[in-house]
Amino acid sequence: SAASDVYKRQILMKEKFKSWAFSKEHGKCDVITLIIYLLGVCTISFFHEPWFDEAQSWAIARSGTIKEILFEIPHYEGHPPLWHLILVPFAKLGAPYELSLAAVNIFFMTLAVAVLLFKSPFPKLIRCLLPFNFFLFYQYGVISRPYCIFVLAIFLAAVCYKNRNEHPVKYLLCLALMCAVHSYGIMIAGGLCIVWLIEIFIEYKKSGKLAGILKDRRCWLMFCLLVFALLVMAAIVPDENVFLGGKTTSETEMSFPIGVGNILFYFVMLSDAIFTSFYNYGMDISDLAEQLPTIIVLIFVFIIFMVVLHKNRKLLTFIIPYSIVGAFGSIVYASPHHIGVVTAFVIFTFWIIVEENGSVQLPDRMLKLYDKLGGKLKFVIKAIVFLPVLIPIAWSGASSYFDIRYPYWFDEAADFIKEYHLDDYKIMGMWQQLIKGDPEDYTYFGSDESDYEWYDYPEIQGVSVSLDSYFDKNIFYNFNIDDPNKVFLYYRANTQEQAEETFTKWQEQGEPDIVINRCEITKAYPNIDVDDYVAVKRVYFYKPYKFTTNQQYITIYMKKELFNEIGTLEELTAQKLY
Repeated sequence: SAASDVYKRQILMKEKFKSWAFSKEHGKCDVITLIIYLLGVCTISFFHEPWFDEAQSWAIARSGTIKEILFEIPHYEGHPPLWHLILVPFAKLGAPYELSLAAVNIFFMTLAVAVLLFKSPFPKLIRCLLPFNFFLFYQYGVISRPYCIFVLAIFLAAVCYKNRNEHPVKYLLCLALMCAVHSYGIMIAGGLCIVWLIEIFIEYKKSGKLAGILKDRRCWLMFCLLVFALLVMAAIVPDENVFLGGKTTSETEMSFPIGVGNILFYFVMLSDAIFTSFYNYGMDISDLAEQLPTIIVLIFVFIIFMVVLHKNRKLLTFIIPYSIVGAFGSIVYASPHHIGVVTAFVIFTFWIIVEENGSVQLPDRMLKLYDKLGGKLKFVIKAIVFLPVLIPIAWSGASSYFDIRYPYWFDEAADFIKEYHLDDYKIMGMWQQLIKGDPEDYTYFGSDESDYEWYDYPEIQGVSVSLDSYFDKNIFYNFNIDDPNKVFLYYRANTQEQAEETFTKWQEQGEPDIVINRCEITKAYPNIDVDDYVAVKRVYFYKPYKFTTNQQYITIYMKKELFNEIGTLEELTAQKLY
């Protein structure tokens, strides 16, 4: 019958799809996926305006000396100098800022995706969807940071993992590249080496020749990697006066309190790297109480993940590096973009599992429970299991849309300055100001409350770094006043006495003609008349992350005398300068 023929065709099509989706053969599909990925990141990058972190790297490569990049700047950046060194030829030879930055990043990230597509053992469907994961596509593919090299290194390490005992040099070179590009790379590489040493120790103990471990080539090569990692760590260890983001007293500068939020971060970091967007970096205890049901579910997901890894004999391989990263991230420092490091490591872990076992093995109890379920419930379970692949793709789509649809402010502000030749005047960029006292009070940054006592960091000017990248000189008279040829900032903390000394140098240059963004200017110029400045430009900006983006804006102020001289600008209704 006709109905029977339709049913047979449906069954046939379903079988063909399964055959294609779960095939591990490499071919045209991988090539097409790579082309789509490359076209996608190039398209979004065309609309993307570099953020401060991207501008800072370019500024370091542009105006830092090789000596500074190797031996001085890493102590304040917290990253090894490799990314800056790669950018040096482009920045110092005057290559286009946005184009060059994007091109370098896309080059490395496309290589990483090519390794994933043509070398990974994942089924074809998974393999062709993974490149569009939020962190692989948007966060590390569009945003130009050193993470593109980290992803390449960890994927190459996954390729070499299976034969690491026969060819240890290749594997360890991949780990060395991870160490050379990021502090989290050092942690993961170190964790993987610890696990490998444990495996080698067990191997020799079982053979009854434990003394032979001292002659093992793999151990000596890991020792060489350790020396290299220690040299990199020595290069990035924070300087004693590094700015840690608002800890304004010597007692709190190097303190890292541990609370419920820190412990929670360790568990939630995994789920946020895979399919949730839960963790709030400003969360307090009351927030945690409100989210208790979600927290329980996410911890349950963590436990299930560990059980699956144990079944596949990779629990130790994952948990040691993950714990090192988790401890550092929860106690010392972590930002949302760091979560992608865990995403890449999760892919690495499943990569080596599938390479070794042919597939991911599930615990017998899970399989028995699954077999007892009805058809509809089985479908729901399969859908849930597939969410870690689909949800991050949706994040990529949302963030890409936000990046195309909404502007970031640097480009528009730079065009405004160029249009009216404002770089010929004295431009002041806002500096970092935090509320003095409790280090947690930095959340009130930007408050209008006049009774707050501000702590000033006049050398920390993210606005100046970001805008200077669009000019061939430092256009801010109050930025790096002792060395105006430098267009990057040092994350240096300072005493209030040192801030006053810097303000005195600014005062010697006279009052600013233009002020970029609202700041407590009376701290630097006690006798200034804030009524003499009018707001002439407001530039909105949006910074996407997964499904969210928050609207903010920057205001440009100008002296009334210059405002009247130009004559074509309109005064905006805005808050006065302090």
